[in-house]
Parts: sequence; C-alpha cells; structure tokens
Amino acid sequence: MVGRVSVRHELTRSLARVGGHIGYSVRPAYRRRGYATALLRAGLGRACGLGIERALVTCASDNVGSLAVIERCGGVLEGVVDVPGHSPTRRYWVPTA
Repeated sequence: MVGRVSVRHELTRSLARVGGHIGYSVRPAYRRRGYATALLRAGLGRACGLGIERALVTCASDNVGSLAVIERCGGVLEGVVDVPGHSPTRRYWVPTA
C-alpha cells in the first residue's frame, strides 16, 4: 500500500475546525513522487461527485510537503488555528471542480 485518502461528505463540529473534508497519507518510502497530489485530486473528484463545491483540507503548519500539495491543487489559505497539544493547523479551501 502506497497511501490512502479519506473523503468525509459531512463535517462534524470537530472536523469543521481541524480535519476537513479530505485527509490523505503517503507511506514515507513513497513520498516526493506525486502520490499525495494524486490522492488529493482523487479525493477532490469524489467530493465534487458528492456535491461539495469546495473542500476544507487542513494540515499542520510545519508539514511543508502537505502545504505544497494543497496549494498545488488550488488551495486558498483561510487561516491558521491553534490546536491544544498539536502544531498550529493551516485551513485551506480547495475547489473540487
């Protein structure tokens, strides 16, 4: 397995703050090969099919790789939130179409 993507068609109160509509992960041995971008794009396509026009996607502020993936997919930074016990989290809105 190279990685995984999760699409959440509804946001709980917690996911609306941190987590968002789409989460993805790539095993360390497969990073920096474009898999994360492919996973996020696939997730955005699925979200579009569910009627979600723009998806909330979040990542830790120090996760440089994920920041690049989200921005490459058209993510627009809404802001940064502090999460107790975790790194500050960047919140992006990404168009699904």
